Amino acid sequence: MPLTPEQEALRTQFTDTGSTWTPAWERVLQIDPSYFAAYLKLHHAAFNKRLLPPKLQHLLILSADASCCTEYGPGIRANMAAALAAGATQAEVLETLELTSVLGVHSVSCGVPLLHEVLAEEGKPAIFLGESQIWDKRQSDLRDRFTATRGYWDRHWNEVLCLDPDFLEGYLAFSGEPFDERKSIFDRKTKELVYIAIDSATTHMFLPGLKLHIRNAVKFGATPYEIMEVFELVNLMGIHTMLEGVTALKEISN
Repeated sequence: MPLTPEQEALRTQFTDTGSTWTPAWERVLQIDPSYFAAYLKLHHAAFNKRLLPPKLQHLLILSADASCCTEYGPGIRANMAAALAAGATQAEVLETLELTSVLGVHSVSCGVPLLHEVLAEEGKPAIFLGESQIWDKRQSDLRDRFTATRGYWDRHWNEVLCLDPDFLEGYLAFSGEPFDERKSIFDRKTKELVYIAIDSATTHMFLPGLKLHIRNAVKFGATPYEIMEVFELVNLMGIHTMLEGVTALKEISN
């Protein structure tokens, strides 16, 4: 069914933001134009201030869609295409994905503090002894390298360092790849904005990491308005419900 002139105008408003038009968007627009128009107001609120470059806007949504908590294939492809069309390089797309791929570590960063709490509650020997902890040379070097590479040291990494320095060394190598000065593309502020995007995504909402990366982003020069724009862009992932739903509805109805 062809779009009406009014629907064509709505489609143009959407694509003018650089967003990729897909068959799912076409179905939403055809099935309920007033709903699409309402969504467009939310879409424009996120995109139209352009405090962040258009390519970065789409890379940030890409990071939320590509995270292990979301893995929304249509969004990955649509926002990757939109970012490339807005001038992003393949290397920038790759760095976005590398930054996003660290999210699995939250199994450790959530689990280890709780393990430490349970040991204390059960009267078991503490793993990390606080100020009285004595570090060996390898542990001290690892903590210094982590802080230098990643730009922070969270107190809970002390517990990880006590439990398994091998893991922390492996994680540092893995998470440090996008920070390697020989290949790194994004500045530190942009890297922190990617971390804000994946930690604030509705499918994850990892508040300890989110606060840490907001703090780091502010330290590296991000304004409250730029960080708010990240939240607004990632908020758009709620539309996945409709995009996937109308696709399934069309398949079942046929």
